[in-house]
Amino acid sequence: MASDRIGQKSASLVDVPPFEVRAITTDFILSQPTVAENIRNVPLNQPLVDSILKEGIKNPHLCMKNWYPIAGSQRIRAVAHIKDNIDENYNLNITVHRFLGDYHNVFYLWSSKEFRDDAIAIWFQMQEVVFKSLYYSHDTDGQGTKMTDYEDLGETLKWKHDRTENTMDSRNRNNTTDDNNDGVTPEVVK
Repeated sequence: MASDRIGQKSASLVDVPPFEVRAITTDFILSQPTVAENIRNVPLNQPLVDSILKEGIKNPHLCMKNWYPIAGSQRIRAVAHIKDNIDENYNLNITVHRFLGDYHNVFYLWSSKEFRDDAIAIWFQMQEVVFKSLYYSHDTDGQGTKMTDYEDLGETLKWKHDRTENTMDSRNRNNTTDDNNDGVTPEVVK
């Protein structure tokens, strides 16, 4: 799924949630709490590490409001590995498209955890496909390796999905509490 693309015409028909485009550094993104707590759960893609060491990062990242990468987590994981093991001062300039809100949070209102988890995963996957189809302009690295080859390899690696519940959620979601302390408890959809 990570290496899927659709035509730009089709991608441009999808109404993407509002986002900002920011020029930041990998040090900045690695310092964000949700990224710092979770990025090492992403499996290390060694060929991607080697490519980044030679050429840096070319394509932009798509991030959640809390800066966690929706598209680009393997690249940020590779940079964390480089900083931890090769060059502690390694720091790249990158471009990030960052959602302005947590638009996926609406699915936390659904009572069925299985459906909710599936819906959230699908929502993120579709945002990733549209983003990559619209904004990735580099199809290969300088050695001629397709960027999609790195993405396909990343999909075959063992991912650590045993994080605590809703770690990626920017707010503590519990469908039976008054989240805003306004006296209104959200209705649970069945």
